[in-house]
Amino acid sequence: MRRLPLLALGLALTGFNLRIAVASVPPLLSDLERQPGMSSTVAGLLTSLPVLCFGVGAVVAAPLGRRFGGEGAIVLALVPLCAGTALRAVGSTGLLFAGTVLAGAGIAVGNVLVPAVVKARFPAQIGLLMGLYTSLLGTGAAVAGGFAVPLEHATGWQGSLGLWTIPALVALAVMTVALLRGHGGGVRGGVGDTLALLRSPLAWQVTLFFGVQSAIFYSGLAWLPSILRDHGFSASAAGALNSVYALAGIPAALASPVIAARLRDQRPVLLAFGFLEPLAIVGLLAAPGASVLWVTAFALGQGGSFSLSLTLMVLRAPDARRAAELSGMAQAIGYSLAALGPLLVGALHDLEGGWTASLLFLLALGAPMLAAGLGASRSRLVPASSAAP
Repeated sequence: MRRLPLLALGLALTGFNLRIAVASVPPLLSDLERQPGMSSTVAGLLTSLPVLCFGVGAVVAAPLGRRFGGEGAIVLALVPLCAGTALRAVGSTGLLFAGTVLAGAGIAVGNVLVPAVVKARFPAQIGLLMGLYTSLLGTGAAVAGGFAVPLEHATGWQGSLGLWTIPALVALAVMTVALLRGHGGGVRGGVGDTLALLRSPLAWQVTLFFGVQSAIFYSGLAWLPSILRDHGFSASAAGALNSVYALAGIPAALASPVIAARLRDQRPVLLAFGFLEPLAIVGLLAAPGASVLWVTAFALGQGGSFSLSLTLMVLRAPDARRAAELSGMAQAIGYSLAALGPLLVGALHDLEGGWTASLLFLLALGAPMLAAGLGASRSRLVPASSAAP
């Protein structure tokens, strides 16, 4: 047990790196769009691509966890994350996309297995560690978004993207040491039983809540700097507000799982955070001059909702292996839905030449998000696996 804090540190450092590949690009989009072959739609694809990889890669995460153990599979996932982040610094548009795919594939496995390892290794501290994990996801996104433009000024956009290889290598080193010291085997063994989950209404509610709120989050992360720049903000100011979008949600991301883990019914937590996002979108439409207020409200709503959606994957599962399978289903389908968000927002902007239609689209997504979240937050469990252990 004395060695478990090293594993907790490795999981926390892993979480810090799992959104950097997405958050480091949006502040640079206006400059990247000047590269050959880049339009708003293609740039939207660049921001959607890692999210799509999250969905595709989530399919293999639970089988990898059963084969190599949760901790071992996370170590394996950090290797392409490091390689892909480094590859994006080469400078070619093609390698930028290729590196994004590699990094997204590694992130996908970490996304699924970190919550399952928390359930397996730290069953008495689920709320605390899920809060720490999700708040570090936001911290990584905030740091990457905030430093993207200053780093671009100092090193070019290639260096701005490539320097994030360093924290990824640190996470890989710590997780490798934790694994070598015997922190392996969590969620290992058995065979999968996803079919029962696909027949479970509760599993679908968890999946849709996660997917729709992720579509809203990644659409905001990808296009908020461009929206703000079109409303008169400078590149640096828009990048800073994009950091606020990620950073201001950290207190909510930390508090939401802690509170949720203490309740049998998580609907009060959902209602406390879920209505902030539609309110913020209405504010951006009606009074963009007060964007600091609306971005902060958006961040608080997203921080609380996103961390709740991840925590529900743990709380609605009867055991750690089922948590990995539920997390895999929710993230495979949910991220595939979420990947459409930034792409559709970019396409609507290309068609309209403004942002009203895009923001109304995001506002409309609030209804299914809240409906699915209310169902997923009730005190129930998905069916236990019927497969042999």
